[in-house]
Amino acid sequence: MPLDRDIKELVESVIENDLAAPKIPKKRVPKLKAVWKCDHAHDFLYGHRVGYYKGLAEGFVLERRRRELTEDEENEVFEIVEPYTKALRQYFAYYREKRRTRKK
Repeated sequence: MPLDRDIKELVESVIENDLAAPKIPKKRVPKLKAVWKCDHAHDFLYGHRVGYYKGLAEGFVLERRRRELTEDEENEVFEIVEPYTKALRQYFAYYREKRRTRKK
């Protein structure tokens, strides 16, 4: 069963709002890395956010239909996210550590 139109629109709206939101200060990144035991905060934040979008859709399906997302519905969520992938990666690249260049 396909996702309801309003669920799709909500997920898209949340993604667009995320992209327009101010970023958290970089000084919080070390704490995030320590708490979540991750080496690359930008990758962690990107994956966390994509999982959030899936969870958001799943919450509505649980409420309305009293069940989890089907595999097709999960794929629909990722199809909603896919056009925003580049923008989301750029958004979270802000937290990427600068590469240190080697002196020769």
